[in-house]
Formats: sequence, C-alpha cells, structure tokens
Amino acid sequence: MNLDKIFSNKRALYAGLVLVAFSLVFTSTLRPFSNRIMNVDTSVYVSITQGLSRGLVLYSELADNKGPLLYFISLPGFHLAGITGVWVTQFVLMFVSIFFMYKLALLFVSAKAAFLTVAFTSLAMHPFYYVDAGAEEYALPFLAVSLYIFTKHYIGGKDAGFWEVVVLGASFALAIMIRLNMFPLWAGFCLVIIIEALSQKRFADMFKYIGAFLVGVFAVLLPIFLYLWRHDIFLDFYYNVVVSGAARGFAVLSLNEFIHNFYTIINRSFSFIPLCIGVVWVFVKYKNISVFYFAGFLLSYFLSILFLSFSRGEPHWNLILIPFFVPAVAFLSDLFLNNVKVKYKHAALIILFCVAFSEGLARLSSYLFFPHDTGIPIRDAGRIIDENTAPNDTIISLGAHAYIYPFTQRLPASRFIIQGWAFDHIPGAREEFVSGILNDPPKIIAIVLNENGMPHMIDHRWHGEIFAMMESDYRLLEDNGRARIFIREDAAPGAGALEN
Repeated sequence: MNLDKIFSNKRALYAGLVLVAFSLVFTSTLRPFSNRIMNVDTSVYVSITQGLSRGLVLYSELADNKGPLLYFISLPGFHLAGITGVWVTQFVLMFVSIFFMYKLALLFVSAKAAFLTVAFTSLAMHPFYYVDAGAEEYALPFLAVSLYIFTKHYIGGKDAGFWEVVVLGASFALAIMIRLNMFPLWAGFCLVIIIEALSQKRFADMFKYIGAFLVGVFAVLLPIFLYLWRHDIFLDFYYNVVVSGAARGFAVLSLNEFIHNFYTIINRSFSFIPLCIGVVWVFVKYKNISVFYFAGFLLSYFLSILFLSFSRGEPHWNLILIPFFVPAVAFLSDLFLNNVKVKYKHAALIILFCVAFSEGLARLSSYLFFPHDTGIPIRDAGRIIDENTAPNDTIISLGAHAYIYPFTQRLPASRFIIQGWAFDHIPGAREEFVSGILNDPPKIIAIVLNENGMPHMIDHRWHGEIFAMMESDYRLLEDNGRARIFIREDAAPGAGALEN
C-alpha cells in the first residue's frame, strides 16, 4: 500500500481526520441509541442547557461553577435535536480540534507523519475523554487553534498577523469563559513573546500584538457581559464562577498534596512526554526553530500542569494537555522515520505508539466490546415523573449529579439542581436550597441509586432535613433499582427506609 499516495489525496486525508474525531465522540454518553448512563458532569451541563432552552436564567435560576459559554455553545444543537444535537455539537468541536492539531503537526512533519501524529495523539486522549471530558472537551478547539497560531508564528516563516492575534485573544476569552483556569497556554506563550519583543526593542510589534489580542478578548466578553447586565446576575456570576470555581481550582492545601498531584498528572498516559521533549529542544536545535518557541512551549505546558496540581487533578482535566502532545509526538515520529533503518518502519512506528498509548486502546476496546452501566432506568424515571405530574409541578433530584432532569419536562424546584460541597463557597447556598425545598415542597423528589442500590452522592448537610420531611409528606411512587421516585401527598404513608 502506497501511504504517500493516500495522504496526497485530500479527501481521503480529511475522511481520516473525521474518523479520528468520530472514534472519540463515539464513546460519548450522549451518543444516539446508546444506553449508557450520562457522565456526572455531562448530566449537569445538558440539564443547564435544557433549562436555558426553557427560559431559565443562568446562575440566578441554574447554579454551576463553570463559565456561561459551556452551556451556550450547546444551546443551538439542543434546540434543533435535543441531546442528539448536543452530541453533534461535541463532534463538530472534536473535529475542529483534530483538524487544527493536524495543521499543527504539518508545521513539523509531512502529511503522512502528521496524520499518524494526530492518530497517536487521539489514543493518548481516550483515557481522559472517556472519563468525562466536559469543560475540557469544549475548550479543546480553542487550545488547539491557539497552539497552532503560536507555533506558526515561530516556524511558519513570518510573524502572526493582526487577525491571527485577534483569533488568539478570542480563543483565550472563549476558553476562560468555559472554565477560568484554562489560561496557562496563552499566559506562557504571550509572556515569552513580550519578553522577546522587549529584548529586540520591537515595541511597535509588542503594542500591535497586545492591541489585537485585546480586540479578540473584548469581542467575546462584551456579549457575555451584556447578558449578565441584562439579567442582573453579575453577583451571581461572581459567586458561582469566580468564588466557587476558584475554590475548586485551588483545593490543595498542603505541599505534599501538590507534589502528589503533579506527579500523578504527568504520569497519566505518558503526559510527561511533552515536558521531556520541551527540555530536549532547549539543548538540541530542532529544525532551526527559535529557542523562544521552546521556552513558550515549556512554560505553557508547565503552567498547565501547575494549575491542575493545585486542584484535585481529576483524570479528565488532563485533556487540556493534549494539544502539547502534537509537537512532541511529531518530533518523535520524525526522529524515528528518518533515523531508524527497518524495512517496515511505518508499521514499526504504529506498533510503538500503540504500545505507548495502549491505555487509550484498552479504554476504546472496553467501550466497544463490553457492556456498560445502563441509563435506561434513569430515562424511565423521567417518563414516570411526567406521567404523574402536571406541567406547572416542580421536581428536585438529590445529589451531586443531574441524571434525571434531561429526561423530564418538569422544571427544577431550586436553582441548585445539584447539591453538595461544590457550592459550599457560595454564601448561604445550603440554607437557600434547604429552606426553598422545605417551604415550597416539589411534587416529586428523586433519588438516584448507585450500582449497589444505595443513594448516590448524597450530602447529609444538604439533604438531612429534606429526608426528614419526606418521611411524613411523601410516599414512594417507583423504585426501578437505579432511581427512587417519591411523590408528595397530604397525609401519605411514610416513605420508609429512604436510605436503605
């Protein structure tokens, strides 16, 4: 098979990129005809998008600690085709990410090696995406686009133009309006570019870059702030996203925790590779690329790991590191193909990286060939709720998840559609939730059960008083093994053994 001929055909090449993107979103819990239960984070994002489509206002009526764009990006797809529309949105975002990672690889290697680089990088992505990507997945296109522009600035033959820097600024704003701690990629490269301009006394270029970057930032932030102003939710935004989000992003309290998180992060699916390659580049002149690029690459990657280490460092957060894999894997592929003398070098390279990123293959194979936790009982719970309530009735699901809301037409009884420690940093959040439920009880209270049949993600600080009310004011309507549905009734029999 002549690989050079295949990769010279753009249609075949783009079809391959589509296939790589599809291999990732095929594992999404939003995939049509999938019976998997949604990821926890995904259930929250879809529920909030659904609430926005029904006229609810973000933060004041739907609380969460992520930026507004995480939900608004999914809104057009949800309007058109519900959950399936959100899955299509996921695919579009993933294809954009894969496409710009391919363009990034092309700056280092040939089309053939660039495609292999992206395919290998997607294997490294699977362990993080499979867990529950969420905010990281939505920010990935803006990270990929920006790393491509930064790299092209240094090795593309000419400096970044005005509109490219505008795109950089817009991508930065889009990413931080998905989650605030997405900034390290831009922080590292921009700092290096400013230092370079100052050292070379290119003051005009420096101010041009800063001005263009700010144009992109304000182009994104202005409509967002208009939305906050129109709905008078600046304070809600501050407490939900800035205070609560920052508290979660800096959850580590000790040096030992930080060090443990740091080494956990860099050891997930060979995430130390970009860091090591970046260090090598500083001492080895690769393709005569400016040392300022290597400095920006290293600083941005290190800052990304650093800020992940301040938090609990959950596996799916590593997804923001994936664009950095592309130059590193391209470098290794180039090194192998140009220096290893074997007959079937492409096959050898494929086997090598498949072994290195075998966790990704194992995750994908596990999803394709083995059964997973079913979400059918959760969907049935939504149907049962709708059949036993009127359009104006409200519901609440107890726990730090939002599994049931996407499958019912009823509105939540509180803006805290999920409850627990994630909102402890919002002043009065627990008291607001508890008093709201006790003073205006919803028609339905739902409790999702884990695989062992126990209430899932319950926080007694938030739910203890509500359980007490349920004993006297609610009765069990349905228990299908994964969800218990309680309905409010005057003088109804006690619910009995709510937590058993």
